[in-house]
Amino acid sequence: MMYTAGLIFTIIGWAFQLYETLIKKTRNINLILPAAYCVACILFGISSYTAGDMFYVIIDAVLAILAAIVFMLLLKRK
Repeated sequence: MMYTAGLIFTIIGWAFQLYETLIKKTRNINLILPAAYCVACILFGISSYTAGDMFYVIIDAVLAILAAIVFMLLLKRK
């Protein structure tokens, strides 16, 4: 269940980025992409934790932190 929710958040983030790139014709990173990706990584981490796979828990935690940093940097820039 958590894995599926993570996939949905990933798709939502990329859908907003595709809109930014293809429709608006900009090279900007949409704020929703790193935010949705951060949430998705947290959900993937929870899914990995319940499955007992600590290696992927650590990877997902690092990726969630990196996505949160990108999100904060983008907020600071705007």
